[in-house]
Amino acid sequence: MKLFLFWVSMVCFLISSCKTAPVRREINSTDQIQYLNPENKFMKVHMMDGSVFILNFWFLDDGKNNLSGYGELLNIQRRVVERRIRTDNRNGIVDPFTFPLDDIALVETNDPGNSLGGGLGFTTALIGGVAVLCILSPKTCFGSCPTFYAETNDTLRILAEGFSTSILPSLEKNDIDMLFEAKYKKDFQLTLTNEALETHSIRYANILCFEKEEYQKVFATPKGNFYLTENARIPKTCNSPKGGCLEEVKLMDHKEYFSESDQDNLLSKEELILDFEIEKAGNFGLVLGKRQTMMTTYLLYQGLAYMGKSVSYFLAQHELGNMEKKLGIFEMLGGVEIYFQNPNLEWQYAGEVNETGPIATDFNMVEIGNVPHGNLKIKLLMNRGLWRIDYLSLVDIYSEVKPTVVSPYAVENIHGKEKEPFSKLMDPEEFLVTYPGEKFLINYQLPFEHAELFLDSKGFYLEWIREDWIKEQNFRKLNQMVNNPSTYLKKVAKEYKRIEPVMEEAFWNSRYVY
Repeated sequence: MKLFLFWVSMVCFLISSCKTAPVRREINSTDQIQYLNPENKFMKVHMMDGSVFILNFWFLDDGKNNLSGYGELLNIQRRVVERRIRTDNRNGIVDPFTFPLDDIALVETNDPGNSLGGGLGFTTALIGGVAVLCILSPKTCFGSCPTFYAETNDTLRILAEGFSTSILPSLEKNDIDMLFEAKYKKDFQLTLTNEALETHSIRYANILCFEKEEYQKVFATPKGNFYLTENARIPKTCNSPKGGCLEEVKLMDHKEYFSESDQDNLLSKEELILDFEIEKAGNFGLVLGKRQTMMTTYLLYQGLAYMGKSVSYFLAQHELGNMEKKLGIFEMLGGVEIYFQNPNLEWQYAGEVNETGPIATDFNMVEIGNVPHGNLKIKLLMNRGLWRIDYLSLVDIYSEVKPTVVSPYAVENIHGKEKEPFSKLMDPEEFLVTYPGEKFLINYQLPFEHAELFLDSKGFYLEWIREDWIKEQNFRKLNQMVNNPSTYLKKVAKEYKRIEPVMEEAFWNSRYVY
């Protein structure tokens, strides 16, 4: 997955929640809208000119590609300027409001089913009975985009979470994840699941296949280059503010190093100091296997709660391009910065890795460069309580390599609404849309005897907003979060510290699994 650096408005707090689904893309037919449940006639339609229709009865004109309905028209000041009732006893039949689908920016509906997934829509559904921990602690409920499982040497494990930051159609992007632990087979299979209260729209899910020898590994840099590497060596020592950390980082065994946050300031930093023995001079890279703690998830959920009932307004304004502000709070938290000690005993910056998501361990390599024989010290500088580090090693960089792209040859619907998942995933103009609890098997035929595998997925996903969050609407705190994040991160530190010990367990125990 890519760096959490993108231009958004306040709505980028809407990641990984439990109850509202924003979605929009250009559509030229009414096929997706017609799947809405006819009993759920409420629809709130945000128009490109900023006006809003609140409809209590609506229908489609398939021939003209129009949406029609009865209700109220509100201007940009949100004052009612016109009402049309379906039956008017005084004046007889009243013509409905009618407008082209192309003039719509965003739609809200109380239909949590097929909705407008992969198309135009925004679901505001009241969800109950998801999981006890999620209900008791709403800001810890599971979410974070499509999850991809693969067979490892001992089990079926989540190895990738797709496009974590793509929370709106306008933020659609591709995302590359290393399948580090995947058991290699020529007939390779991924299990795609939707385990959150979200709607996922997946444009493609291809495998990047790098031929290699069995003893070699391929890693990606933060800039998106791929390198063939050899001779992974673990640190001689690893020291942290908590003491020794070598046992936690020497193997990819899900025994992670992490620290607790600072109760006075969520911007506090910490350092890890690594020592490596260099037997022979060469060109080296530091490999990191890491994922985030629940800190960013909490902040995203809290920002969403502050928006309250105005969520749809912010989303519509963002999709219209009317709210572009660089969100500083996540940039302040930052990634993992890598430094190495040069011959003058000075710390020299090597690079930074920054990957959004608390679910799957992600891997990157930061180039250290040419290092002489002897001892090498490396420093990791990161936000305290933000990162879980599972694996650190120093590798010899052999050469830059390019992938062979492998598309699926079959997609099997295990439990889902989509009847033709393979054709949806293979058509560049379509999406495979999945809903909570759904599962699909994606099959690939790999070309090499030995290879490194990466998943290249693209799409966006739609949040379902929890009713409990609406109660916390607070524009003053939202303003501080956006415009004065350093102060906000100090003020919220104690509240986060209070629930920090239970967030990881609550998050995993609230998955929506069929």
